[in-house]
Amino acid sequence: MKTPWRGWLLLVASLIAGGAAAQDAHYWTRQFGNRAWLLGGALLGDPADISAVYYNPGALVLVGSLELELTGSVFEYSRLSLVNGLGPGKDLKTSRFDALPAFIAGPLRFKGLGRARMGYALLTRQGFETLLTRREDFSGTDLVGVPGLSRLSSDVRLEHGVKELWAGMSWAYPLSKSLGVGITPFLAGRQQHADFLAISQGEGADGRELLATVSRTYRLQHLRLLAKVGVSYQEERWAMGLTVTTPSVGLYGKGEVGLERALSQQGFPLEGPSRVSDFQPSTPARFRSPLSVGLGGSRVFGGTTLHAAVEVFARVPVFRILDSDPIPVEGPERVLSSDVFYGLEPVVNAALGAEHRVGDKLRVYLSVHTDFSAAINLPNTSTLLATGDLYHVATGVYFPVRHSRVTVGTDLAWGRQSTQRFSDLLAQTGLPPPSESQAVHVFHATLVVGLTLGLGGGEREEDEARPKSDLEVPLVDEDGAR
Repeated sequence: MKTPWRGWLLLVASLIAGGAAAQDAHYWTRQFGNRAWLLGGALLGDPADISAVYYNPGALVLVGSLELELTGSVFEYSRLSLVNGLGPGKDLKTSRFDALPAFIAGPLRFKGLGRARMGYALLTRQGFETLLTRREDFSGTDLVGVPGLSRLSSDVRLEHGVKELWAGMSWAYPLSKSLGVGITPFLAGRQQHADFLAISQGEGADGRELLATVSRTYRLQHLRLLAKVGVSYQEERWAMGLTVTTPSVGLYGKGEVGLERALSQQGFPLEGPSRVSDFQPSTPARFRSPLSVGLGGSRVFGGTTLHAAVEVFARVPVFRILDSDPIPVEGPERVLSSDVFYGLEPVVNAALGAEHRVGDKLRVYLSVHTDFSAAINLPNTSTLLATGDLYHVATGVYFPVRHSRVTVGTDLAWGRQSTQRFSDLLAQTGLPPPSESQAVHVFHATLVVGLTLGLGGGEREEDEARPKSDLEVPLVDEDGAR
């Protein structure tokens, strides 16, 4: 007969894991740079500051003056809701408040560079940590299809995290006063882990007892190389840019996986699978990121500059992040696997932003951009519910404080979708689904506070001769000096 307790535990595991990996299937959730946050990343044509190291290395040589930039404080509130997930009026919700790591970028000055320029960037490309716990108690007759089971309690704990750091160094060269080319090789280090534990305890009449446990864990470390190549053409009132991000090349990868399960019962007509206790401390680990091509531009209209960008991300074919050895077991299963899979669909994202000058000291920003999900339905992943498309609106201000510039703004993101995956899982376990499909609501609110420090000494004669756009005219500080 079927073993309903296993289906129940797998259901709970998939449900709890659903909200944990939303950012990992989205490319444009975060921005890198103070103005970049407020403009939704629409800076592929003319970044106009040190964020060119990330958005378009070719523009680095066309920036009038390079400055050290710190995105010092970024706070994010996120919420995910599965409407009627446990029945009419019983929504499943999870929320979290995070302080996101900073973005740091600045110029590199070496003798002998000639007309070339160099810069660096340290950024957290992905980063989230989730700890979810849930306890549910049930009572009734023949719960989860087990004859005689009248009470059941389930405790679930999921700890899941991803941290991916990028370190890059740019080189750019001016082919003319208006045309620049550049490249930023990035070294990307990724750490990812998940620890899941589910314990179900049940009882029935005449002293019947049941105890079922499932524990699954994995960890990985991976190092890879990729590069951004950019071309930027800038005139006084407009600019265009093209960027290519190469697929990554793995340098090193190592992980570990573990799987344990057990069933102990007395008095129930239930035959569970064999006990498993397997841990593999040295498992090959892989990770891949896609080829992408971006195109962007800007146009000055009086005191307002409009920015636009579009980026196409290629497919990442399905592969094993962790390729573990098969686990031999007794019974009809014969072999189990602890492999972890990954893959992404191709997507296209677009951004539109406006930058408006108010006097000599203040700039106001407003932008919108898409953040489409590239998630694929795969086994042994945590993308049950976090597969919806997101839409962002950002706004804020940029103003001088003596010789520095301060950025204050916010980014709001939301998304809705309808999914049948939850109902399908319920049906597979023998539990009646609350409805054929459920609505999933996602909301993110981000507060950005950043600082740009003027370093001075960054101008060269050829920089002064190049026509400058409205964006590159320095803001006036409090003393009126430029």
